[in-house]
Amino acid sequence: MIYQLYSKKEIKERPKRGLVTLESYVIGGNAASVIICPGGAYKFVSDKNEGRPFAEKLNERGYNAFVLFYSVGSGNARYPYPMEDVARAISFIKSKSDELNINAEKFALMGSSAGGHLCSFFAVQYKRFESEYEGKTYSLKPNALVLAYPVITMGELTHKVSRNNFLGLFTGKTEREASSVEKHISQDYPPTFCWHNKDDGSVDYKNSVMLEQALNEKSVKNEFLYYNSGGHGIGLAEGFEAEGWINKAADFLDCVLK
Repeated sequence: MIYQLYSKKEIKERPKRGLVTLESYVIGGNAASVIICPGGAYKFVSDKNEGRPFAEKLNERGYNAFVLFYSVGSGNARYPYPMEDVARAISFIKSKSDELNINAEKFALMGSSAGGHLCSFFAVQYKRFESEYEGKTYSLKPNALVLAYPVITMGELTHKVSRNNFLGLFTGKTEREASSVEKHISQDYPPTFCWHNKDDGSVDYKNSVMLEQALNEKSVKNEFLYYNSGGHGIGLAEGFEAEGWINKAADFLDCVLK
């Protein structure tokens, strides 16, 4: 099932909202849910390798899953549009929890590459996006995060295409630091599972190292896995050193959500 997340009125106000959809992989059973934000450098949504395959594996592990097709592309990916999409997806899912037979109080965000930045940064800023939806305001704080080779910083080690799409071409130190996740970690941050290949030629694995260090400094529960080879954008990593990472991620979620 594919859901439209914005009303006709909202789409009329900004037509590209019509491209924002949520693809559901619901098994019911009052189980916890995972909202998946694929990568794509905030330029496109890489759902074929970082969306549906993840959702199907999570279903096998007893989780409801949703793939979010968030705002991407020149101008459309600029902050705060993708963040608003995540907020709307969470509110929508919570509003439909009885109908879908899911546990609305337990959910994780899962993001790859630029989608990893979206999820991890949303976990910093979620309070800014809490607003009334269909007559009710829902808590948007994720219970956990799962990140695959994520963009974390908007500083020197960032993925520049992702930064340019998210912040624009002409940004200064203030804007870059404001959207660098590692600089805004608190003790309230969600438990986080993350993996990264050390030979990643697109997103330097030190992005994940910076996040791990920041989480440890605040004593936030986390698990980080680093693999020597595999490059970037390999999804489930079948045939690579990281193969099986998603089961380890599900084990982590089991400890947090079940």
